[in-house]
Amino acid sequence: MKKKRGIGLEKFLELTQEVQKSLANHSVPVEIPEDSFIIPKEKALPDFDQPEEALYNEWLATNVFEQKQKGFYAIKIKLPLGNIQAETARQLVAKLEGYVADDFRISISQGIILKFARKEYLPYIYQVLSSLNLAHPGSDSIIDITACPGTDTCNLGVTDSTSIAQILEDLIYKEYNHLVKDSEIKIKISGCMNSCGQHMIANIGFHGSSIKHGKLVIPALQVVIGGGVDETGKGFVADKVIKLPTKRIPDTVRTLLNDYEENGNETEYFNDYYARQGKKYFYDLLKPYANLETITDDDYKDWGETDNFIPEIGTGECAGVTYDMVGTIINDASERLEKAKEALKQGYFADSIYHSYSSQVIGAKALLLSKDVKCNTHIGIIKDFTTYFYENGEVDFGKNFEEKVLKINDNEPTEAFAKSYLKQADEFFSIVIAIRKSQIENGNLDKEVLNPYRA
Repeated sequence: MKKKRGIGLEKFLELTQEVQKSLANHSVPVEIPEDSFIIPKEKALPDFDQPEEALYNEWLATNVFEQKQKGFYAIKIKLPLGNIQAETARQLVAKLEGYVADDFRISISQGIILKFARKEYLPYIYQVLSSLNLAHPGSDSIIDITACPGTDTCNLGVTDSTSIAQILEDLIYKEYNHLVKDSEIKIKISGCMNSCGQHMIANIGFHGSSIKHGKLVIPALQVVIGGGVDETGKGFVADKVIKLPTKRIPDTVRTLLNDYEENGNETEYFNDYYARQGKKYFYDLLKPYANLETITDDDYKDWGETDNFIPEIGTGECAGVTYDMVGTIINDASERLEKAKEALKQGYFADSIYHSYSSQVIGAKALLLSKDVKCNTHIGIIKDFTTYFYENGEVDFGKNFEEKVLKINDNEPTEAFAKSYLKQADEFFSIVIAIRKSQIENGNLDKEVLNPYRA
């Protein structure tokens, strides 16, 4: 079967034109100030001890690169787990003021990038970073593992992503130090499937999971392979390969790296090697680690824990929730409605209209989910709501729900339309509340899930 592709540029532009009328601004002037970036003027260096040559050269090779602006260099600071203390950050700014640009960048790998450093300043900058414990080599390389907070602070975290990240970094630095200069392999870890640790765009990625084993549960990580961007800029989403106990992940990484070094071509990008061997090859390669007949008492404990693993999931730092999902989404629709009212008061008519639109779509989504109907796109939600709530007569909100909601595309953002559209959204929200109350009462569900949204 032919794989379904995107809608294409022409259709995308056509859909863009359909919503142009509803926009408050049809064009926006872009002004780039002359001083959009300021190159620091030359500045005398203070007295400082010259760095140890071997460590300095390793840092130069992995953390420093020349900018497009000839004669200037950017410095990547590797932050373990993306953490930096406030006092350390203050000292960093104070000691490097005038030696790098005064704006720092935060990288996707949880690090910091300094810009516009002159070549002769690099030894001093290294000494400053070293004194602050910020001169770790291998930024944005295989040893620079991205990890979300996991079970440290997030209730959605299934397993401890930070501890295993530190263990793997230490393992690679000690056993595969020659790969520290290899920035082509990225390892990323998430404590759950939501990918806050970006595991699906990693060459080697992991996300938190669990394995039921008799009456006990084993903390596990789903192994994903083949994500990221290759040398041509082509992007890949990783494949789910196998789920393994967390305590076996260090050996898993050893096996993957050893296999790549033994069987991959010298110039072969890791993802090309993965594609050449195929998913089944890697499944078979790692399958021995999934053998539960060899489970030990230690396998029931997550990294950094002394007690047996107990899966406990609650409200997380990201968008997922595990309590009354429908009630939570209705609450979101209520918040959008309040934003629409506030924007109308302040004269932001386009904003008010958009919030009214969002309230209706989100409210429809909540009711669809109450019937276990999967919701993906806005237009899909609107059409499915007609199918599941109009055709059986459960909702009476005019003859055509799609037409009523999509009036946003046919009207300019005037005050009159903003008022009438808000009134429509308010009426629809009342219908959503009434239906949800009826569902709860007829289903003998906990009435507390109605709070805190409006009765």
